[in-house]
Amino acid sequence: MVSLHFPAAPSVSLWSSFIKRGAWKGELPRIEAVADTIPTDAAAYARVCGFSHADPLPLTWPGVATIGLQLAVMTSPAFPLPVAGIVHTRQQITRRRHVRAGEVLSARCVVDGHRVVRAGGEFDMVVEVSSGGAIVWEGITTILTRGIRGHGGEREPTEAAPLKVTRSTRWRLPADQGRRYAAVSGDYNPIHLSPWTSRPFGFPKPIAHGWWTLARALAELDTDVPEACTVDVRFVSPVSLPGTVTFEAGKREEGPREGAEGLAFEVSGKKLCLVGSVRGG
Repeated sequence: MVSLHFPAAPSVSLWSSFIKRGAWKGELPRIEAVADTIPTDAAAYARVCGFSHADPLPLTWPGVATIGLQLAVMTSPAFPLPVAGIVHTRQQITRRRHVRAGEVLSARCVVDGHRVVRAGGEFDMVVEVSSGGAIVWEGITTILTRGIRGHGGEREPTEAAPLKVTRSTRWRLPADQGRRYAAVSGDYNPIHLSPWTSRPFGFPKPIAHGWWTLARALAELDTDVPEACTVDVRFVSPVSLPGTVTFEAGKREEGPREGAEGLAFEVSGKKLCLVGSVRGG
């Protein structure tokens, strides 16, 4: 295993996404990065994502505060895949309790293994954030890379039980939404920034960050999100910028399918973009 250690979470360089790795040889090594501290000043981030407060920290903040740590793993000489153009396809979050802005937090990030899917390869970035030696937040970020050849099969089904909507609102997203979010998160993946930088990766228009879309959805739910909770989200199709999408939340109408327990939510434009659930415990 390759181990990296940082006294503080490393910052994200605009150009680090363009670092080229060696050729893919069919194996993803186990790489771990640890930071003794991560930032907790989330005020600007909260405003861009629509949260009403920055203390306690927004539910998604620990994942964003460790982007530099995750990128340190992906730009390590041992990591054999290109970073530019990667796509966030799924996110799981477990928060054990509220985390205060003044707490001293440490973080551990590890990548291990991969799997071949229709459009390329997927791998998971597992992040643990601790306070006083106890884990308070955990995240599993699933990432799609076209640096691995996909099997080209049929799309996996994305249908869920019908949503019994109890709230609905529309979001109008400006053309610079990706750049505004990058400025507060440090995530400058070129697919989010402009048509000129997104087109080489197959996107005619820039697309919203998955982390932003998820954060905006959780901000919309606000106090309906329990203190101790688990969030599970799939990013089904991109949110193009500029654009207008609809956020809906409620209960799944039937069956023990995804989101049937707890609160379910969706973001959709012309197509379903995001489907997720949040439950207590």
